[in-house]
Amino acid sequence: MSESFPDAPAGAALLSVARQSLLDEVAPALSGRQRYVLLMAANAMGVVMREIAQAGAAAGAWERALGGAESPADLVAAIRAGRCDGDAALHAALVETTRIAAGIWKAPG
Repeated sequence: MSESFPDAPAGAALLSVARQSLLDEVAPALSGRQRYVLLMAANAMGVVMREIAQAGAAAGAWERALGGAESPADLVAAIRAGRCDGDAALHAALVETTRIAAGIWKAPG
C-alpha cells in the first residue's frame, strides 16, 4: 500500500491492471501502427512496474556496490585503477545490480 494513500493500491498494481486491460480489451481491436504503439506503451508500463517492484533491491545493491565510493564515477575510476581487484564483495554487488537491471528491462517470458 502507498504511504500517501493508505487505502489505495500500490502504483505497480494500478499499472498492472491498466496494462492488462489495454492488452486484453483494446489491442485485439487494433492493427498496424496503432497496435504497435499500444504494445510499445504496454511494454513500457511493464518496465515501470518491474522498476517499482525492484526499487528497494536495486537501491540496496547499488549501495553495497558503491561501498565507500563517493559516486559511481569514483567507483569506476577505482576499478580502472585496479584498486578493487580481488574485491569479492564488490564483484557480488555488481553481479546483483546487473541481475536486477536485466530483470527490469527484459520482459518475463
